[in-house]
Amino acid sequence: MSRPRIGVRCFTSPNIATDSNFISKEKKLEYRRFVGIDLGKRTYEVKVINPDKKVTGWNGKTTKQGRAELYSKLLTSDRVAIEACSLAMIIAKEMKKEVGCDLIVLNSSKLAVIYSSTKKNDKEDALKLARLVKIYEDEELPVVRVPTTKETQQREILTEYRQIKQDRTKEINRLHSLFVSAGYTEIVKKNLATIKNREEYIKILSGYHKEQALRILEILAILEKHIETILTQRVIRFCLIILII
Repeated sequence: MSRPRIGVRCFTSPNIATDSNFISKEKKLEYRRFVGIDLGKRTYEVKVINPDKKVTGWNGKTTKQGRAELYSKLLTSDRVAIEACSLAMIIAKEMKKEVGCDLIVLNSSKLAVIYSSTKKNDKEDALKLARLVKIYEDEELPVVRVPTTKETQQREILTEYRQIKQDRTKEINRLHSLFVSAGYTEIVKKNLATIKNREEYIKILSGYHKEQALRILEILAILEKHIETILTQRVIRFCLIILII
């Protein structure tokens, strides 16, 4: 019986074809699906292009429970596309936390050109999205960056601030119209900018004109209180400085 040479270690080489751990790892690397999600206000439609090129799909509700069911059917290895909207941003954050898959939020206004260039006949938006992320890399797509929680808060505060300011302007315009309809054309809108001026000027009104004016003053008082409250927040002050700059 021959003896092994000194310095040569004898061992049994692993059978890669039957090594369960190796196969499992390889399958995870190869098994990638391309998923498109078309969002509606109350429902969503999902289309999946599987590794065997077969297309599967399902739909569900956009409620919290419905979204949880969506995440439970997705895989970490999936590449998912969704068109940008308010709900998409919520889903993007939830999906990152619950699934951890590769999610791409796309600018819907810039997708028409890409849709036409891919020469697809399928009209289902979800399937179109799935095909887009299968064909194109991120840098070739109109990707929308998902804002951070802080950025989202800043946007929400600014949106509310702008809306309340618009509502205030609308009410002052209404009040000014009352004076004009009552025959007081010498009063201009800037005369009604402050509480003190408004209270002084409505004294010249009478009858139903005055009743309406008093109700408008109540609305303006509430709106201006909300504006004052929002302006006390450091976030809105920072945002307003940026807008001015």
